[in-house]
Amino acid sequence: MCAALAVRLALLRVTANLDIAFFDEPTTNMDRPRRENLAEAICNIKRFRQLFVISHDDTFEKITENLISVTRDE
Repeated sequence: MCAALAVRLALLRVTANLDIAFFDEPTTNMDRPRRENLAEAICNIKRFRQLFVISHDDTFEKITENLISVTRDE
């Protein structure tokens, strides 16, 4: 997963002049250690000014600068 992510980020950086990257559910179907390793790898990316992660698990909560939580009132 990390290798595929690295390739996609490199292609994004070369083909588009963007300083923003979005990750939609990057840790799907991973166990806890792999989710934590991938989250750390994503947070260590320095080539983009902003990184956005959309996730249903709490893996990124400990290592993000900002957190937006969306809930539904019932």
